[in-house]
Amino acid sequence: MTNRLPIFLFERSTAQGRLALSDRDRLDLPHRMSTNDVNRLKMGEGCTTVLTTALARIIDRVVIYHRGETALMLANYPQVVVNWLRRHVFWQDRFKISDQSAALGQLELHGEGAAAHVEALINGASALALHSFLEDAARNLLIARTFPLHGEGFVLIAPSEQLTALRAELLKSPQVQAADATLYEQLRIAAGLPAAHHELTEDYVALEANLWDSVSFNKGCYIGQEIIARMESRNRLAKTLVKLHLSAPVALGTPIHAEGEPVGVLTSLATPLSPQDGVAAIALGFVKPNHAAFGTRLRVGEAHAEVVPAPLITVRESE
Repeated sequence: MTNRLPIFLFERSTAQGRLALSDRDRLDLPHRMSTNDVNRLKMGEGCTTVLTTALARIIDRVVIYHRGETALMLANYPQVVVNWLRRHVFWQDRFKISDQSAALGQLELHGEGAAAHVEALINGASALALHSFLEDAARNLLIARTFPLHGEGFVLIAPSEQLTALRAELLKSPQVQAADATLYEQLRIAAGLPAAHHELTEDYVALEANLWDSVSFNKGCYIGQEIIARMESRNRLAKTLVKLHLSAPVALGTPIHAEGEPVGVLTSLATPLSPQDGVAAIALGFVKPNHAAFGTRLRVGEAHAEVVPAPLITVRESE
């Protein structure tokens, strides 16, 4: 019999920032400056998109929610994103951006059965598609479906002064358990979700970090587009993100080797959620694509490593 994990409630107000976008080009400017087709969004829909350098390196992967006359952006590096977007506002653009991270708080709910708990808060929330959202104006509450770290995943955003009461309401259920950043990292790595300061950095290109869902190959130009389009059309990545099981913990940044040759680097590390024979740590790292197949044996420092599947990682074979 499989032990079912609880539904975990995470406080994420300081882990990400919340940016308010307004005026006529609230969606068009991010559309022109990032990898995804933001202009296709209808009210109540959202999407992930990547801001990139001229060399297609990751500045940040953000989530944009179309709220009608305004939009809300979740950013991992909020001040970097604010400054970067403002630098690209031309004289004819009508675009305003403000950091609402202090005014708005953020929770995440992950687990089997999480949908029933958000449904109790906003009718219809359980049926949301990925990154779509509903709002309760009376409670100033926004609920969006997000990448599931296990089971189902939801983001809840409300005024900061209301967050304590919202947490208490969710924790009334014996199925819901408050959890900390350490457990979030364990679930994130187990699921294969790239994160700020680890995989979402200027060391990597969006496709290398498995951010295929954040890239449109049918939209117009954006910064870094030529490089990303060429990588996709030729199916040639210099490196790709994988999940690893390790026989021993190692330091972040440890090189990954295959048959004595360096083929990548370790970027995230955590202890397993449950004991597994021969697995002392779970990790994410970047390796050359010809070493990314499931079951590939590698070496990370003094530890043995094996490439294993992760729900949020799609390994694409190179030519």
